[in-house]
Amino acid sequence: MFKNRSVFAWCLYDTGHCAFATIVMAVVLPVYYQNVIAGGEWALSSWGYASSVALALSAVLTPLVGTYIDGRTVKKKYLLAFAALGIAASAALAAAGPGRWFYALACMVTGTVGLSVASVCYDALLSYVAPEGQMDRVSTLGYGIGYLGAGVLLAIGMVLISRFGETGVKCSFLLVAVWWATAAVPLSLWVPEPPVSGTSSAGLRDTLKTLAQSWNELKSYPEALRFMVSFWLYNDGIGTIIRMAAVFGAGLGISQNHIVGAMLVTQFVGVPFAVIFAHLAEKLGSKRAVMIALFWYTLIALGSMLMTQNWHFWLMAIAVGMVQGGSQAISRSIYASMLPAGRSGHFFGLYNVSSKFAGIIGPALCSTVASLTGSLRLAVGVIAVSFIGGMLILAGVDVDKGRARVAHTYKK
Repeated sequence: MFKNRSVFAWCLYDTGHCAFATIVMAVVLPVYYQNVIAGGEWALSSWGYASSVALALSAVLTPLVGTYIDGRTVKKKYLLAFAALGIAASAALAAAGPGRWFYALACMVTGTVGLSVASVCYDALLSYVAPEGQMDRVSTLGYGIGYLGAGVLLAIGMVLISRFGETGVKCSFLLVAVWWATAAVPLSLWVPEPPVSGTSSAGLRDTLKTLAQSWNELKSYPEALRFMVSFWLYNDGIGTIIRMAAVFGAGLGISQNHIVGAMLVTQFVGVPFAVIFAHLAEKLGSKRAVMIALFWYTLIALGSMLMTQNWHFWLMAIAVGMVQGGSQAISRSIYASMLPAGRSGHFFGLYNVSSKFAGIIGPALCSTVASLTGSLRLAVGVIAVSFIGGMLILAGVDVDKGRARVAHTYKK
């Protein structure tokens, strides 16, 4: 598979995204924010609300950019531009410190927006990069390589933090910026810019009009639309676990070393299991593979309510690593396989905006439950509702029918 350097470069770039998502969004910054920058119940609430703001901003921008790039040969250009925004935000976090909670949250929000919009452009390249019939495998390889790269960087960060303390934390943010920038170089050189689909929009008004037409066009692919509604729900749960796990652990008194160590294990567990999920999707079917992951996630959310010991957090982290990358990778390839490649930017814009709007609910709900009840365990337990709802809707999606619909359209 990696003999194709376009596939290799596309997969390698995911290490940059994963590094930011892991170190800034999921592990080091949340713990640093809880223990040094903010602290107390305010840390969980403010982090959750800021995460919701980041998702809301992303939800506004991702469909506009996704629609805009389909009309022009600028997918790589916009990917690199918004990646640069995320890279700059990560580097800027080196200046965060005690009491500078607003600055830290502003950097997190900015970087998340950069990551989210760059992801739309990145996902839109999948249909063009993957060889025919290999979309599930390429997608899961991207996640697997991403987890491996992020895991290596997190391990380096742990060494720096254990030896230099707060200075090591700041160095880890700078390393993310360098790592992400380096990962973008092969993609910029080896992944070709896809051709334009249709005519380009002249400006914002035309882009909004085209976006509205894309929503109507999506109705022509009912299985893809139904799948996207399911994805809204369960991806909200996945995203909430990623964003809130470290803050949740710190709030329960789990030590920083245990939190960072457990999250590091998540990365390395995610590498082989992303590959396992690719094989699972080939044997059992993509939909069944995702259903298994969602059932597992439901058990994780409910089981987390019983967490009292450090080893419980380790167990949760391992369990998440078993399904996190595979579920997201297979979801991405299922959606792409049920829609025409020439409209990938449009439809992945919708895919991302819908998940971002849905994703606003999870962190905000956790923050609200924590504020009203004072119970961190209840705040995590309610996430199970997202997975159960997602499974119920996904059960009614006929993936084979959706793929046949696209094939029939192309034959015409």
